[in-house]
Amino acid sequence: MTDTDHQLLLRTFGDAINRREWDRLGEVFHADALLEYPQSGERFRGLPSIRGQFENYPDMDPGASELQEVIGGTIYVLTPAYTVVGVEGSGDRGVAILRVRYPDNSIWFVINLYELRDGRIARSRAFFAPEFEAPEWRRGLQGE
Repeated sequence: MTDTDHQLLLRTFGDAINRREWDRLGEVFHADALLEYPQSGERFRGLPSIRGQFENYPDMDPGASELQEVIGGTIYVLTPAYTVVGVEGSGDRGVAILRVRYPDNSIWFVINLYELRDGRIARSRAFFAPEFEAPEWRRGLQGE
């Protein structure tokens, strides 16, 4: 087990992406990390591969990002817009929930299950799902 600050690790990741500081990904990912997208079957192994998939992402021009301060922390906004919704982790495992706005303005949620080694991400599995409105038949049943 490690005493990694999971919140700080994910904020560092968001900051590196927001600022397009790809060389900082080594602060977050282990040199031989594995980044997996199970829904598409993609697997990116090692920092050069992980960096390449972020660095070559369409419409990630540096002028498209900004930072916004909000109550309780910083929200990272970029195109596509990544917002860290929550992070829970202890020891060498964690879960991050992100909200992503893509260039077509669609909103998706990402659940990132990750494992750490030496305080950095050694394996990450990210699952994506689009935002949707509750169906009419469930309205009023949430028990607020």
